[in-house]
Amino acid sequence: MKANPEIFKGIEYVRISSLPKDQQSILWTTFDRTKVIKVLKEKSLLNDCIQYADYVQWYIREYSREIGPVRQEALSPDLGAISMAS
Repeated sequence: MKANPEIFKGIEYVRISSLPKDQQSILWTTFDRTKVIKVLKEKSLLNDCIQYADYVQWYIREYSREIGPVRQEALSPDLGAISMAS
């Protein structure tokens, strides 16, 4: 499931460490590490963040492909059944 963004001072981001474990492992092997950013929030330095727009692009391009069509179908509602019932 795609994560929701955190917002701090207008920056939409996702903490990698807050993602599900499977996304974390795939992200660390497929994501461009030069796009990892640091966010200083309430005197804490969050050093494992990525901008939400970059996360969404990665999710569509890499993660959706990695989980495969079989698992993707299991995660999606059965639209065919809905159409037939109408």
